[in-house]
Amino acid sequence: MKKISIGNHLTHYLLGICVLLAGILALEIHNMVQIQDDTTPEAQPAVEQLTRDVFTAPRIATFSEIIERPLFSKDRTPPPEPKIIPAAAAKVLPLRLQLEGVAITPEAKIAVIRDLSNNKMLRLEKGMKHQGWDLISVTATGATFKRGEQSQVITLETEKNNRGR
Repeated sequence: MKKISIGNHLTHYLLGICVLLAGILALEIHNMVQIQDDTTPEAQPAVEQLTRDVFTAPRIATFSEIIERPLFSKDRTPPPEPKIIPAAAAKVLPLRLQLEGVAITPEAKIAVIRDLSNNKMLRLEKGMKHQGWDLISVTATGATFKRGEQSQVITLETEKNNRGR
């Protein structure tokens, strides 16, 4: 005779649990379908209207004390007004370009440059502008840019130039 133990009846217990879970799942799906059928267009505006009437945003004047007494300042006073630097006194940043190539034809002189600030390739003809700098001349070995009184020359780095370094 076989001994009776939990292991012998485990399959029956697991089957019963699976049937129970399948029944619960069927009921949930049935309830979900009924809820979707109950949503009619007439019922939705009432819900939207209720939420719109309940909440209205406060006016900016309500927060005036927060502006007058900033929370994260040690003495709780507003920061001083920023100083405006005139454009003439502003420090001019150097031109961050690298000359990648030059094309000189009878019709045009073109410099192919890489903008090092965003790593984009640009094709500029003589007379074009980039970031306020005018391309005033293009030669076989370099390009000259000018902004106001400043001028800057960028040269084409070739293998011949690199060997000398």
